[in-house]
Amino acid sequence: MTEKERAQIREKLVSEIARVKQDVENLKEITKPVDTEGMDEITRMDAIVSKSVNDAALAAARSRLGGLEYAFKRLEDDDPEFGYCLECGEAIPLPRLFSMPEASRCVNCAE
Repeated sequence: MTEKERAQIREKLVSEIARVKQDVENLKEITKPVDTEGMDEITRMDAIVSKSVNDAALAAARSRLGGLEYAFKRLEDDDPEFGYCLECGEAIPLPRLFSMPEASRCVNCAE
């Protein structure tokens, strides 16, 4: 991987980390407990389902953020294995790293 490609991946990581952090903050706000007192049963069930869906989205966003931050640390620490599949050891294709900079496996091993 060239220095230019590493810089592009670093830029993508910085951008994605900022975006996902904002998503986490937004999701934290909408997953706060809902006061269902005074709601009819359908509205209450809708609020419970919405909270459940948002809780799952928050967990997924937090998990992705962790992966992005770990990838950023590896890139910044000049980890020689960054960009290589953890399973087969082959280089992860650059288009995959540009679309998913936190990827630690090639497409074949990720399946």
